[in-house]
Amino acid sequence: MDRRYITPERVIAGRFRNEADIPQWDVGVLCFRGAKGSRALVEALRAAPVGRKVFWGVEETAELPAVYAAKMEGKSVVIATGCIWGGPQAAILVEELSAMGVKHVVGYGAAGSLDASLPQGTQVVVGSAPAMDGTSRQYGAGPFHPAPAMVELVPSARHVTAATVDAVYRETASLVRQWVEMGAHVVNMEAAAFYAAASACGVGAVWIGHVSDLLVGEWKDWYVDRRGMSDGTVENCLGVLRGL
Repeated sequence: MDRRYITPERVIAGRFRNEADIPQWDVGVLCFRGAKGSRALVEALRAAPVGRKVFWGVEETAELPAVYAAKMEGKSVVIATGCIWGGPQAAILVEELSAMGVKHVVGYGAAGSLDASLPQGTQVVVGSAPAMDGTSRQYGAGPFHPAPAMVELVPSARHVTAATVDAVYRETASLVRQWVEMGAHVVNMEAAAFYAAASACGVGAVWIGHVSDLLVGEWKDWYVDRRGMSDGTVENCLGVLRGL
């Protein structure tokens, strides 16, 4: 096997000088949402701030907590909020969660629709994510998939194929046509890398979310009241956590 110079285990060992200080969680939730969307899930879980830096690039302060912990159905859950920087961040966090012993990860996010039959607010679960971005290709040729048992815990969501993009401001009409021709229904910044890292680490994963905007014809933006959309995604996330 080709040697890796930087491993999550070595980084975590440097961050937590004593092995006994390394947090132990059963499930990790990565909120691929901004402050409002993340807060909705944190409040639903009645989660409390962890109170210290846990993950690479996720700073934790008393004034601006970013990582929370909760208990649900006897399981310990960690929630990383505001994970909006796409594939590299998703892969790093999944690898670190795995190194801490987490066995299941849930992606909680939103996506742009490439399909007119998927209007804003549609609840979706990514069933396939081709390796279109730079990060996921470091893990394999793809496409990458969720854990089937976890998908079964989201029975009401539409199953979609997701294109994963790094350059969000370069989503051109011609590029969207290419994604559609490849079978993609939605686009976001993390699904493929999230699944790819989970597969490499032997961690069960599922990405759930809702359609926030439409890239069909003219862009129908996300500057709308999304509280109801987020409520549906929160319920789907809670359903997964209960069922694990």
